[in-house]
Amino acid sequence: METRTNPPAVKGVTAAILVTAFLYAFVNSISSVLLNEVVAAFSLTGAAQGLLSSMLSVGYMLALLVNPLFQGRTEKLFMLLLSGLLQVAMLLLSGSASSFAVFLTAIVLLGVGCGWLDGYINSCMIDFHPHDSPKYLSLLHGLFGVGSLLAPLLMQALLLGISWRGVFFVIAAMTAGAMLCVALARRGAKGLDSRQQAREERLSLQQFGGYLRKKRNLLLLACGAMCAMVQTGLTCWIVRYMLLVHNNDALGATCLTVYWVAATVNRFLAPHLRVRPLLLILGGGALSAGLLALGILSGSAAVMCLCFGLLGLVTGHFMPMMVAECARGYQGSTTLTTSMYMFVTGIARVVVPILMADLSDAVSIQVGMSVPIFAGLLVILFAAGALRLPAPDEP
Repeated sequence: METRTNPPAVKGVTAAILVTAFLYAFVNSISSVLLNEVVAAFSLTGAAQGLLSSMLSVGYMLALLVNPLFQGRTEKLFMLLLSGLLQVAMLLLSGSASSFAVFLTAIVLLGVGCGWLDGYINSCMIDFHPHDSPKYLSLLHGLFGVGSLLAPLLMQALLLGISWRGVFFVIAAMTAGAMLCVALARRGAKGLDSRQQAREERLSLQQFGGYLRKKRNLLLLACGAMCAMVQTGLTCWIVRYMLLVHNNDALGATCLTVYWVAATVNRFLAPHLRVRPLLLILGGGALSAGLLALGILSGSAAVMCLCFGLLGLVTGHFMPMMVAECARGYQGSTTLTTSMYMFVTGIARVVVPILMADLSDAVSIQVGMSVPIFAGLLVILFAAGALRLPAPDEP
């Protein structure tokens, strides 16, 4: 919340969350940028090539499944700090793992840390800024986008001088720096009175059941899952796609950077558009399907890169707007709304890389890359359904 009695403490928490979101983007990008190096190091074939992204999402999903149990029982900034420290430990273990089994175990636990962190940075931002949360969520996800567009560049540069294992160690050090910011902000936040801190009711089974019985909530969750399938499919497989189709994995990293540049621009500008958020989601789903189809059918690496820039412009707003939309009318239960949203998107992130890898191996790389097209079409369907129903804070 924007407090009048102690603004420096709130600003300190906000700044720590933004720094964490920026550096978290580097952790989130590891599975896509280093995919080819990991595939080669452990001699992976077929669907196993998609396990890096999928197992990260398994841990992510497990964390979000238990997040609501902490609602009203655990201090959020403590959980945010714990999640970051877990990421640091698992990044170090991943980089030093000698077997694929140990590596995958570390990746699953890294995903747990990611799930906790992702849930709490969004929930805390809503709680500390309840009256203008879309603005601050867009800023948060905008900085995440900046980190995401810089991550491939940094990692590709690091790979010129160190191994892929060394990249894991560097990202661990960066994450540790973010957690130092959170620890300092948490100390400052102890001076806030009870009205200025994020307070939530303990979640009951009755509240949880009531949330799931509302048709609009279910449509939003389904829409969010499809949005995640679009974005995950685009970002997790483009490096592999560009290597197999155009024999240029570096160009795949460029596509990722172009995508995140455009997505970041989108996230800073979208909140200023006088269009209902769900209409923007619906339009993004339709345009994403068309643009990806154009990129695949063109058979041109240059056209695909151009399409990826346009894809960023039409899909970058998906997550911040969906998080804010799901939280409408649920003040005091934002851990529930953000965790449920991110849980279903976590399922999508588990399924998509394996599905795309399997289809690419069994049919063709073009068919595998087409999965986000069908997800974009389903975004249209679910967003249109949710638009017809009133939000909890509407008459």
